[in-house]
Amino acid sequence: MIKLIRCPSCGEEIELNDLYEGMEIQCRLCNSIMIIKEGKLLLLDTNEEFDLDELVHEEEEETVEEEFEEDYYFEEEV
Repeated sequence: MIKLIRCPSCGEEIELNDLYEGMEIQCRLCNSIMIIKEGKLLLLDTNEEFDLDELVHEEEEETVEEEFEEDYYFEEEV
């Protein structure tokens, strides 16, 4: 089971192959160290706890939005 989460410090994607109590995770970008404790992710730098479900990264479909620029011309009253 592969799970993608976002680092709570920098937002970098972290790929997890396994999840177990006491597992240590280190972000490759910001070097933050996190531990899974009681089903939550404990960020050791700040002792903040994060719910794993909130950090799960789901692939979002890219939507193309067309932007229209409209120029408005107003006649000035004299």
